[in-house]
Amino acid sequence: MRFSRLSLSLLFLLLFILSIRGTARADSDEPEDYDIQARVVRISLVSGDVSLKRNGNTDWERARLNFPLVEGDAIATDRDSRLELQFDGRNFVRLSSSSVLKIVTLRDEGVALSLIEGSAILRLAKFDRDKEYFEVDAPRTTMAAQKTGLYRIDAPREGRVRITVRDGGSARLYSDTSGFVLRDGRTAELTFTGDNAGDWDFTAAGSFDGTDDWVNDRERYLAQRLRYDVQYFDEYVWGAEDLDSYGDWDYTKDYGWIWRPHQTVINIYDDWAPYRYGYWTWCPPFGWTWVGYEPWGWAPYHYGRWIYYNSGWAWCPRSQFYRHHSWWRGALVAFFHLDFGGGSYCWYPLNYHQRDPHSRYYTKNPARLTALRADELANLRRVNPVALRAVSTAAANQLGSDNLRARRADEALATRALGTTPLRQLPARAPSQQDSTSGATRADAVFGRPARVTPAIQPVERTTGAATRATGTQMDDELRRSRIFNNREPRAVVQPDVNSGTGGAVENRPTGAVA
Repeated sequence: MRFSRLSLSLLFLLLFILSIRGTARADSDEPEDYDIQARVVRISLVSGDVSLKRNGNTDWERARLNFPLVEGDAIATDRDSRLELQFDGRNFVRLSSSSVLKIVTLRDEGVALSLIEGSAILRLAKFDRDKEYFEVDAPRTTMAAQKTGLYRIDAPREGRVRITVRDGGSARLYSDTSGFVLRDGRTAELTFTGDNAGDWDFTAAGSFDGTDDWVNDRERYLAQRLRYDVQYFDEYVWGAEDLDSYGDWDYTKDYGWIWRPHQTVINIYDDWAPYRYGYWTWCPPFGWTWVGYEPWGWAPYHYGRWIYYNSGWAWCPRSQFYRHHSWWRGALVAFFHLDFGGGSYCWYPLNYHQRDPHSRYYTKNPARLTALRADELANLRRVNPVALRAVSTAAANQLGSDNLRARRADEALATRALGTTPLRQLPARAPSQQDSTSGATRADAVFGRPARVTPAIQPVERTTGAATRATGTQMDDELRRSRIFNNREPRAVVQPDVNSGTGGAVENRPTGAVA
C-alpha cells in the first residue's frame, strides 16, 4: 500500500510537471500577430529613371527595385522609362514612359488607382469581383474591372482617354454622365476636353504597339521563371515566386522547407550576409523598412526567418511562429543603438527561434525581450560564431540615406550589440518638412535622407475619376446606380417557370430596365 501511494504521488508529480511544460510550450507556440497590417505593393521591375513621392511629403525621391509602396504614394516614370508594380502573387500593373500613378486605396477589400497621365496596363490573373475590387481613375473616367483579364488605360495630357480590354476581361466604364460595360476585344475612347467633352467612341481593339509588345514579352518571361507552388510557403507570402531562378529549395527535418541562394548569386557581394546589402527607408505605417539590392530581395526580407544551415545561409518562410498567417513586415531584424562618436546602429536577422520585437507578443509583455547573458555570449562564440559575423552596422546619420554603407561589425562591436537589450522600436522619422531657420529637415539631425530628385516630365495637377473618390471605398456599385440606372433599382430578372405547363412562356412579364 505504501508503494502504491508513493507511485501514485510520483505519477501526480510527473503529470503536474508535464502540464507546466505543456503550458510553456503552448505559450511559445503562440503565433505572432501585429497591430500594423497594411497592404504593400512591390516595385518588381525598374527600367530607366523612376521617381517616388511618399504620402504627405512634398519631395520626390528615387525609386528602386524591391521598393515598397503603400496607400497614398505616387510614382512617376521619366521619358524612356518603364515600371512594373506587383500587387500580390498574380496581379501586376505596368507603366509606360512619362506616366504618373497614385495609389489611392490599398486594402484587403480592394485597390483604387489614379492614373494622372500616361499609360497603365493592368494584368489581373487572380481576381474575384465578389470578394474585392480593382478600379482605375483617369481624367473624368473610372474603370472597374469585373473579371480576370488584361486592361490598358491611356491618359494623355490632351485629347482622349482610351481604355482597351483583352484576354477575356470585362470592365464597367463610367464618365460624368454615363456608364456601360466594355467587353473583351473592345476599345472605348472618351473625349474629355473641348466642345465634344463627354462623348464616347467604340471600336475593336487595335493592333499592338511597342508598349503592348513590352508587356507581352514581360509576361512570357515571368511565365517561364515564376513558380506558383505554395508547398514551400503559405498563401499570404508573395514575391517568392521568382526564388527558383536564384536558388534551390530543400526540405529539412528541423525547419521544413528552406530556400538557399546560389553561391554565384551572393558571391558578387563582399562578405555577404542577410540585411547587409541595401538601405533603410522610412515607409509609413511600418517605419524603417529594408530595401535589398538583391533582385530576389523581397520575400526573404519581409517574411519568415534566416537560418544558418549546413555551412550556409538559408531562408525559412515558415518559422515556428508563422503557422497560421504570414504578415508582411518592413524588416525582421533585431536593432541595437550604441552611442559613441555620434552613435551607430547595429542589426542582425532574427533567427528561427526569435520573435519579432514589433509583434503583439512583446507588446503584451515587454520583459520577454532581453539581452544575451555573458554565458550565452561565450557559448555563442564557441558553437555559432556565424551569429556574430551576421551583425551589420552603420552610422546613425546614414539610416534613411540611399547611399548606406553597411558593414560587418567586428567581434567586439557585435559582442557588445548582442549583450545589449534590443530596441523595441526604432526612433520615428519626421515627415520631410523644411525647418524655416536652418533649411534642413528636423529628421536630418539624427538620420540621413534620400536624395531629392525632380521628375523629368513635371507631373501635372488634375483630378481623375467619374466622381469624387474617398480613400478606402469603391465606386463601382454607386456609379452603376447613378450613371446607368439613374438612382433607381434595376428590375429583377424573372425566370420562366418550366413546371407551369406553359412551355416556359411567362404571360404579362415586366419589361424595361426600371419600373
